[in-house]
Amino acid sequence: MIEHLKKIISSDLIINDKPYDIEDNFQYPWQWIANIDIFFQNIEDSFSEIDNVVIDNSNGPVYISSSAIIEPFVVLTGPLFIGENCVIKSHSNISNSIINNNCKVKGEVHTSIFQPFSNKAHEGFIGHSFIASWVNLGAGTTTSNLKNNYSNISVKWNGELLDTGTIFFGSIIGEHTKTSIGTNLNTGTIVEMGCNVVSQSFPPRHIPSFSFFYNGKVSKISFKDFKDTASKAMLRRDINFSSVESMFLDLYKKD
Repeated sequence: MIEHLKKIISSDLIINDKPYDIEDNFQYPWQWIANIDIFFQNIEDSFSEIDNVVIDNSNGPVYISSSAIIEPFVVLTGPLFIGENCVIKSHSNISNSIINNNCKVKGEVHTSIFQPFSNKAHEGFIGHSFIASWVNLGAGTTTSNLKNNYSNISVKWNGELLDTGTIFFGSIIGEHTKTSIGTNLNTGTIVEMGCNVVSQSFPPRHIPSFSFFYNGKVSKISFKDFKDTASKAMLRRDINFSSVESMFLDLYKKD
């Protein structure tokens, strides 16, 4: 999953029709989040005044696609990118983030990247996190991005426990992963692709790809079950899973 994550970051992170190849600049995803400002170097303000919406571009540009829907009583603070066909639901507070195309977001989002077709349609806090494509975050899903003792956050990465060198880091959530209502993710949590997380307490800080976490236990999801769920999600956006099935099958076999 780690190499695949690097690949999708480099190939699918498209802002204002420009792909960003950041793999050569930063080795780890917490470095991508910490240096999110680099994505805004060539972006200028692009928005119109919206009734009952606060837009603050004093700290960086705010780019809102003309096809995006911004509901009332939202606070948007730059630097910020909101892509095509996004819906930002009422009473949201979003800052220093990239919300890529076709996402639905509500609640508080700070210093985070949402890849296309991911949904956070309810309250909850996402901070210093990377959300891959086709993720659905259940109501109240929240990421912790700062420890109570302000110490550096460590993560399990390629089988090793690494010091990120930063006190701010939330979670990485892989493609086609779902969280249930009320899910709380600890600092430095990595949930890989194709997972289903059902938890009223903190799940493990590393959940491998194609896993079902429930009642404190991790079990393997069959490829058939993963395919069935992913197909239904993609058909809701008129996209056929068959276009990516072979890629995910290869990743499943390698996992």
